Amino acid sequence: MQQLTEALSARNRWLEGTQIPRLKELLLTYQNMFESIMSMLIKKGLLREDPYHYEQDPTDITVPSDAPLADFENADETSYRLAAFRRQLKFVTELNLNLGGLKLSRLKKLSALLSYVNWSELGESSSSPTTRSFARAFMKVVLGGDAMAAQILKDHEGQIARAFRESRGVIADIASYHRESWKAELRRAVLPLVPLEPAAQGRREEILRAMRKIYGKERQGLPWYPALAQELVAEEVESDAAARKERLLASLVIPEPAPVQKAVEQREGKPILMEAVRILARPHEELVTAVESLSETERLFQVRDGGLGNALRRLFGLSPKQKTDTHTYEIQFSEPATGTTRTEKISFPQFAEEARKKATLLAAIAAGSGPAYKRLEKTAETPLAAFLDKQLNELLLIHRRLAGFNTLFQAKASQAGKQGVRGIKLELLAIRNSLVKANQRRHEFGQRAEEAKQKPLNGAHAEAPQKSPA
Repeated sequence: MQQLTEALSARNRWLEGTQIPRLKELLLTYQNMFESIMSMLIKKGLLREDPYHYEQDPTDITVPSDAPLADFENADETSYRLAAFRRQLKFVTELNLNLGGLKLSRLKKLSALLSYVNWSELGESSSSPTTRSFARAFMKVVLGGDAMAAQILKDHEGQIARAFRESRGVIADIASYHRESWKAELRRAVLPLVPLEPAAQGRREEILRAMRKIYGKERQGLPWYPALAQELVAEEVESDAAARKERLLASLVIPEPAPVQKAVEQREGKPILMEAVRILARPHEELVTAVESLSETERLFQVRDGGLGNALRRLFGLSPKQKTDTHTYEIQFSEPATGTTRTEKISFPQFAEEARKKATLLAAIAAGSGPAYKRLEKTAETPLAAFLDKQLNELLLIHRRLAGFNTLFQAKASQAGKQGVRGIKLELLAIRNSLVKANQRRHEFGQRAEEAKQKPLNGAHAEAPQKSPA
């Protein structure tokens, strides 16, 4: 009992200090990635926001319905279920998780909630009706013509699957602790009151009934777990009882952290450059959103400017035929060095395609596990710095042009009296923040490289006065 008490106490500290904070991070990752997936599917019209506008505030973990859906595609019901699932994910990420609040019954609900969408069988073969319906919308994007959107969804799916696996592992650790804690309490409060003779193996059922009766008096109102009680009796009366107890204590030993493999020695600046690259890749979703928002606005203007009225006026000679490219715009930008404003003519479709390609590259880097990222990790400092400079300059140019198009389209919308044309200020701010932070890391790398060059020179100057005049 002393060994068991000490092991459970150490396990308690480990779970509270390490595993539960890790569980919070994993749940937040799961929720953020799923929100991003749903946002894209909703924007593409494959799913909807909650069609019934139910705004229930959850009070506890509840798994949404997974009852069979109609044979035909039922987007409304699927969207409603997934909206309820999103509310539940948001609810669990906002909970003040702690060991006392994560009892066995709640852990079971949390595990069932995370399994609501079956990520290991995301397709028509899934036994879950909701998963099958969600997978149809998901796969339309993955197998569609939008390579950038497909890459983003696949990256998010991979991150959710990882977060799901690791969350289940943490939940299993917590559940194991609670099971053994319950059994330990049974040993302390009940077992001393039950006679266990050497020949008690044949009286297991009688012992269990006696324990249940005493437990009902000593722990009135608390749950009774028959399977755990049977485990305890086996650990006391079976012929291999000693070995069972040893295995129990071994299962409570806190796992040693995996040894960190010493990486091949790098110069000091390589981690700074990699951090800058990761920072620069963060706003890939905002870049996608900005391009798609501007594209939608541009399509609205094209429809208005090229409508039936203009076609009829041209037909009757009331307006001259225009041979200019209506997708080319003149946008303005400021020149910080001179404080002046300049203009440039840009083809919007060509610009949008370049921005989408850039977002695809950034998404691949942001995933942190794909071939593109692994190649960067193996890249030497000098070419990595050149790559970072190139990406900084290109993203800065894209940001400048996004801002120019946003200003132009907002002005056109105001002149035309169009209300509700969406701007992209938040997306521009997110991209700008990443540019600023990545550029700071780039300068930090440059300063360290310069300091490294100066050290030998300083050392030579320090030695010079010590030489003999002779």
